[in-house]
Amino acid sequence: MKNFTLLLLSFILFSCSVSKPSPKNQYSDIIDKVKNIDDSINVGQMTIHNAFKNQILAHRSGKFDSLTILNKVYKPNKYAFDNCLSQIFGEENGLKFKPNGIYSWNRNLLKDHEALIKQKLTVLDSVNINQLFTKHLKALQEITGQKGKGKWMVYFGPKDFQIFGGCDNNSMILDMFGSEWNSKSIDKVFAHELEHLLFNPALEKDPNGQKGLGITLDEGLAVYFTSLYLNQSLEEALYGDDTKILFSREKEIFEKLEPYFYKTNEEGCPIFRHCGRNSECKPVIENLPKEVENELCYFLGYRIIQKYAEKNGKDSWKDIYTIPLKDFLEKSGYKEFIASLK
Repeated sequence: MKNFTLLLLSFILFSCSVSKPSPKNQYSDIIDKVKNIDDSINVGQMTIHNAFKNQILAHRSGKFDSLTILNKVYKPNKYAFDNCLSQIFGEENGLKFKPNGIYSWNRNLLKDHEALIKQKLTVLDSVNINQLFTKHLKALQEITGQKGKGKWMVYFGPKDFQIFGGCDNNSMILDMFGSEWNSKSIDKVFAHELEHLLFNPALEKDPNGQKGLGITLDEGLAVYFTSLYLNQSLEEALYGDDTKILFSREKEIFEKLEPYFYKTNEEGCPIFRHCGRNSECKPVIENLPKEVENELCYFLGYRIIQKYAEKNGKDSWKDIYTIPLKDFLEKSGYKEFIASLK
């Protein structure tokens, strides 16, 4: 009986010592997709921080790890959260971008958006993000001849608060929940937005950088650079079949927007309206497709830069980084070109 008791006890102890296999994390396929992506990609003084990686890895243990969010998402991008995101969406919504608010929507990020996140991460099936971002940053500097300085954050934002752009060089943001994050658009969109970051120092120094002329050339330059970088046709760079509408109304577009070139957002709402930056006034150019109506200065800026290069030499467009914007417009000959149109 004693031996039987010892055998039974040994069996129980042995049974207890065999650990049960831990259940597979239900998000393991998502986690595996991002775990080898670099936290940050640096080229010179330009940085892209892949915050989305650690937003997902915060769920790898099966429990939400708020410290990963604090140390790997919030702290490396504190400036963007505190000085941009927490302000542009208003005081009440700004709390979403403070640490407690960030914990709140990240806690259920995968639970609430699993299918959409999987869809957005399919981009990684065909694109090596590390290589793509490095390639973009290097090409940007090689083509423009400008070194550039700034920081991007790529992340999954809270529901209904998507942004693709930013506030300044230290708070440029790409929200992967946005409609432009897909295999077809990522090259074009990211090249466009990176150029904004590179051109921003010139805009800050120029007296007309924050006026109608500045935003027109800013958007036009982003389109122009992207067309060179990706070797796009005119239709690909602009609006496909709708591009011909813009050319047919080019004189009207310039003549109605030029009076606002040297006005601020408060004084010159119409041009900011047609740059997609102010919705508080009615359009001055009507009967256009909605997307085109909101981005007329993209076309106008592109055409000014195009005419500058035609008049002053193939690579002369790079002068835009070093000469006053008003001089750039005058030396483009664009006003004279418009005057020659019937």
